[in-house]
Amino acid sequence: EDLRVDGRGCEDYRCAEVETDVVSNTSGSARVKLGHTDILVGVKAEMGTPKLEKPDEGYLEFFVDWLVY
Repeated sequence: EDLRVDGRGCEDYRCAEVETDVVSNTSGSARVKLGHTDILVGVKAEMGTPKLEKPDEGYLEFFVDWLVY
């Protein structure tokens, strides 16, 4: 049969919605809704000051959190 478990045909796609900048205290965030799946992602990034012993080397620190419900 040309059906998926949820009754959609093999070439029927779910409706997708994308929102950006949904979490105010992050460097970037997005919310994606795909069918009955809802995903929220937030990213924070910070640039570090170089240490005295390595003045030409800084660092980039980042954190990623995600939630699927």
